[in-house]
Amino acid sequence: MSAKVQPELALAAARRTPGPAGLRERVLARATRPGWEPWRERVAALWDVDAAVVQGVFERAQDDSAWTDSPIPTVRAFHLEGGPSVADADVGLVRIPGGFRFPEHTHTETEEYVVLQGVMRFADGHREHPGDRVRNDGSVRHSYVAEGDVIVALVMRGELG
Repeated sequence: MSAKVQPELALAAARRTPGPAGLRERVLARATRPGWEPWRERVAALWDVDAAVVQGVFERAQDDSAWTDSPIPTVRAFHLEGGPSVADADVGLVRIPGGFRFPEHTHTETEEYVVLQGVMRFADGHREHPGDRVRNDGSVRHSYVAEGDVIVALVMRGELG
């Protein structure tokens, strides 16, 4: 007669069985990292770099010390060098805290971005969500409120107007 295995004991034994070295840490790191990976290829095209470069930026951006203050209080920036087609632009990530009201402005040239996190609610009522890729030229006057912490991958030519 074979002994019956109680499911609770089998689960308890499985919990005690160690996995491959570092597996737990890798799983936890991936689980706590923002969900930017779906937009990696889109950001690579925006920045004119390889997707592996974007992945490295996403990983380095998890360290708060990698970010710098921007000219706009409470807005932070993560600067980097993009590829050849954006060599004349300001390239990187911008982090806008939830609830921040970005003042009305234009751009002297163009801004193009991919929303990675949060939602941008504009004065005219439209919203931009993670994965949206947007291009504004100097004729677009806009302001928005950050719903949740907003992070965008940005290519900006010219200045804010």
